[in-house]
Amino acid sequence: MMLALFTMLCAAGVAWANGANDVSKGVATLVGSRLASYRQGLTWGVIWTGAGALAALAFSTALLRTFSTGLVNGAFADDPLFPLSVAIGAFAWVLLASRTGLPVSTTHALTGAIVGAAIAAGGINGVTWALTVGTVAIPLALSPVLAGALSYLLHATAFRRRPALARYCVCVANRPTVSLSDLGGGATAVLRAVSLPLVLVDETQACLQEGERLAGVRVTDAAHWGTSAVLSFARGLNDTPKIVALGMASAAVVGLGVAPVYVVGAVAMAAGGMLAGRRVTRTLAERVTDVDPLEGLAASAVASLLVLIAAFAALPVSTTHVATGALVGAGLRGGAGAIRWNTVAGLVAAWFVTLPVSAGVSAAVWWLGAQI
Repeated sequence: MMLALFTMLCAAGVAWANGANDVSKGVATLVGSRLASYRQGLTWGVIWTGAGALAALAFSTALLRTFSTGLVNGAFADDPLFPLSVAIGAFAWVLLASRTGLPVSTTHALTGAIVGAAIAAGGINGVTWALTVGTVAIPLALSPVLAGALSYLLHATAFRRRPALARYCVCVANRPTVSLSDLGGGATAVLRAVSLPLVLVDETQACLQEGERLAGVRVTDAAHWGTSAVLSFARGLNDTPKIVALGMASAAVVGLGVAPVYVVGAVAMAAGGMLAGRRVTRTLAERVTDVDPLEGLAASAVASLLVLIAAFAALPVSTTHVATGALVGAGLRGGAGAIRWNTVAGLVAAWFVTLPVSAGVSAAVWWLGAQI
């Protein structure tokens, strides 16, 4: 019982570290293009990540199976020590990366931790290599390249000139209606019923009289907020089952069903994003490239589409890799000099380190546990 509770606590820690590291991927372009402050961006990302995490309960059962027993080959997967080793291996690296502002992949860390613990427990044949390479390694490797290319092409075609929609604002207008009522004796009263219609305004023309516009947002900015919400939702949908898989066996021991485990994961992920998500967000928003709103929209649109497709297709892609690749692709529209390549090189190096570090920690935990 105590081992099961500790394993669930470590799985919740992975969810917390995932929130701290990954909430940034959905909102970095909003913050970087000055459409949102850090607090506004993180709040927006946390809300939609939480929604995606809860939706994963119904839509992401295939990913749950992949990251529970699908990648390992041996009876040791049923040993309570195995998910504990994986959870500690992934948690240690993602937490360290979050504290240092490095956007790394929780998916990558979990995969490395599973492989490390499986090799320690069952040798080289303890890993289902065909599934690991085909459904995890290849999508992880190709997704940032694909995201970068699509983001570059989208900005080069749809946004190569300031698009027509960028001139337009969806505004809430104050347009009162006036009626006259005869009160007798020639007296009249003016009755004003205020209406607040949504109006599409061309900002290059005087479409609204002075004082009529109460609030408004550009069409492209609204689309950017929307794609950010979709990306955050898809991230929660894609990442939660991988983390929940660590705690499922332990939850059964203590008498918890599937739904409470998902809720705990969603809450821990949201808390990590709100309390510790600023450092990684700053790295992506400020240190990779300077993005204008249209570049940010292109990157956000491509990343949200790819991660959403991957979530429903049960492909465990990394939101980190996809979002970073899309950001670099959009930034390249300003030329190679627009990208801070030293930062990008550091991020790629961290991605390569993720797997062996997570694998080493999880293997060490398994070995130590087996000696007790």
